[in-house]
Amino acid sequence: MNYIKMIPKLLLYAGVDKEEYTKLLPSIRKENEVLLRLFSLLAAPMFFVLAIVSIVSGGFATVNSPTYLISGIIMLLIFLCVMFIVPKHPNIILMLVYVFEIVLYAFEIQISMLHAEKPAVSAVAFLLVSPLLFYDRPIRLSALLTAVIATFSTMVIYFKQPNVAETDVWNMITFGIVAIAATVFIMSIKIRTLSQSRPIEYMSQTDLLTGVKNRNYFEERMKLYPEMCKSNIICIYGDANGLHEKNNKEGHQAGDKMLREIAASIQQRFGPEHTYRIGGDEFAAFEVDGQPEKVISDIDRITQDLAKKDYQISFGISVHNKEENNMDIHELVKEAEKNMFSAKKEFYSRSEGDRQTRSTPRN
Repeated sequence: MNYIKMIPKLLLYAGVDKEEYTKLLPSIRKENEVLLRLFSLLAAPMFFVLAIVSIVSGGFATVNSPTYLISGIIMLLIFLCVMFIVPKHPNIILMLVYVFEIVLYAFEIQISMLHAEKPAVSAVAFLLVSPLLFYDRPIRLSALLTAVIATFSTMVIYFKQPNVAETDVWNMITFGIVAIAATVFIMSIKIRTLSQSRPIEYMSQTDLLTGVKNRNYFEERMKLYPEMCKSNIICIYGDANGLHEKNNKEGHQAGDKMLREIAASIQQRFGPEHTYRIGGDEFAAFEVDGQPEKVISDIDRITQDLAKKDYQISFGISVHNKEENNMDIHELVKEAEKNMFSAKKEFYSRSEGDRQTRSTPRN
């Protein structure tokens, strides 16, 4: 095995193929979101407590108080961003991860400069641990570590006594190299583990018959929709007509094909991330900040396309505006389901009327 040829792959994609890494990006974002929410929630009160203790103690740590306070405020802002902004703009999570990392490094550098007469022992711990908290390409994490090592070394040379600066620079370079090597190695393990868990995650979230999201994922994601929208949420609830009769007449394979065709049509219109099979012949979809008129038009297109294949489906929709107080996503779904039942009742009533008309003998 040529290990030299593996180095670019390790640095760029943590040892997996580029295509596989691209497929992992949603999972990486999700993991980083969970981790950043946890670490920022822990860091914010910790810095505030340190600020209070340093002020009350009146000892050598008093000078650290502004640094503790500023770091705590930034960590609190990061936590609030993760809670309220990331659900609407998930792509900013990586930027927030690096803000978190940079704040930790800046905090340690500042503390070290405030106590220039002492070696920066804790800076080494930050250097080793911080890159391993989250998920990202090793090359970016290594670049950040290199920048931190260079910045810290430059500052201690200028602001610390020569004997202390020599110790700090030596420690930062030595342990920095160790941190970079550990980051590349451990990140490859984390990414590979995430890659191996992806099929399990897929099966837990996906309806295997139709390929759309399943009811478990529907229940998990439903509560997030009010946070995603700026103006409104539209719930689309569909129920296949005649599935039981098709199964009895043509067999379950024909019924399965019907469900796959219906799921594909709904998913094509409303997207794979917002389309769910929530029952045997029931489907739900959400449109975030959509126009009801367009949704109705999309439903008509779905109905027409399926009718050409001799499939029928009844739809109901409901709309909740952001301005309305106490937006209840469960009530939104119930209302759409109720409207679907009304459409279904009308469909069967019309179908029964058509059958009676066709069976009436002509004079």
